[in-house]
Amino acid sequence: MRALYRIDIMTLFPDTVGDVLSESILGRAQERDYLRIETHQIRNYTVNKQRQVDDYPYGGGHGAILQADPLYRCWEHLISQAEPDVRPHTIFLSPCGKTFTQADARRLAWEHSHLILVCGHYEGIDQRFVDACVDEEISLGDFVLTGGEIAAMAVADAVSRLVPGVLSDPECFENESHWNNTLEYPQYSRPEIWHGMAVPEVLLEGNHASVERWRRKQSLLRTRERRPDLFAKLDLSSKEDQALLAELDKEQSRPTLPDKVICRKACEGDFPVMEGIAADARRYLHSHGVDQWGGPIPYPGRADFLADLSRGELYVLLCGDEIGAFFTLTTEPDPNYAAITDGKWASEEPYATIHRSAVAARWRGTGLADKMVQEAERIAWNAGIHWLRADTHKKNKPMQALLRRHNLQYRGNVLVSVQEGHDPRRVAYEKRIKRPKERRK
Repeated sequence: MRALYRIDIMTLFPDTVGDVLSESILGRAQERDYLRIETHQIRNYTVNKQRQVDDYPYGGGHGAILQADPLYRCWEHLISQAEPDVRPHTIFLSPCGKTFTQADARRLAWEHSHLILVCGHYEGIDQRFVDACVDEEISLGDFVLTGGEIAAMAVADAVSRLVPGVLSDPECFENESHWNNTLEYPQYSRPEIWHGMAVPEVLLEGNHASVERWRRKQSLLRTRERRPDLFAKLDLSSKEDQALLAELDKEQSRPTLPDKVICRKACEGDFPVMEGIAADARRYLHSHGVDQWGGPIPYPGRADFLADLSRGELYVLLCGDEIGAFFTLTTEPDPNYAAITDGKWASEEPYATIHRSAVAARWRGTGLADKMVQEAERIAWNAGIHWLRADTHKKNKPMQALLRRHNLQYRGNVLVSVQEGHDPRRVAYEKRIKRPKERRK
């Protein structure tokens, strides 16, 4: 069976080049006859008894250049071996050529079925061969290599993966960097949490529309930050892209978390700011369909703060002079936790529980919530307590992601006291606290 696509590479190092291009995906594609890649030793086509293929340049200069005749003999042989109805497209890999792009890879894959790649070496090749036989010159970038082999392998790989059948599905390359002048979104795999870093929650929810929207947003962000030249070429007139850009602008206008975040016990003078943070958190939860902190009586409110304050359990995090978050850390056993279902606690030792926590809208997405959990662990450890628990609504995905990010493990379900008509069900988490690192002074 005739291979669908053929690439011949003229080189002084055929074994090295051929071995690389015969592995993995390209190797399997050749076994299945979707692709045929062959290398050809230029020295085999010289009439010189010493198999010499280079000589000093006319006009003087350092080094030597590849002679036109052995190159031509090799090229002529390949032309004679081409299919009768196919005209091979010859490319010289040269630092003087046009910079190679994904658009070039697509053009070469779709407009041609047979490429001849010519690898220069030494100080270059005789221009007469270029003038007589080469269709175009291609460069990998604004730098110089010792030979054209690395560039030829890069071009062959980039083109080959676009040949039908080489990859399992067109989506394998249509969502990648540079396909539509955008850079590819970040990718994640197992485990869900690695070195304290979690996979973005949206990728775990199974909502394909949300995943695609997140990926598009991340792709736009990467392209705007890393390749403004590509970003300037994008058509971003659609309502969807305009909404994503507005979100990115809002997110990037957030302040940077100070190097030193101070955690201290709250005082009554903090209550007005805390109440504002709580009110905004309620609006945020409700706008995302989370029935938590709901009811006609604001929760948590001043009465809750006063009760927590009287027990010495209420804390705030200061970002400079500004209160950025608050949380309650209680060491009293929670009666709701005794009736856990669909699982069990890992330990019956004394534990501390994070309750009534919120981050100000201005500081969301800055890492302040992570500082809050770290401070809760530090306070519990210093009190001689080595277990931490927390619960949250089953739809409160950001909070669940935060807890998992700090290695709190899901233990089961509990019911909590809520205002009438609201959902009392919560998912419960627990972890054994390790000795916290010393805070930077």
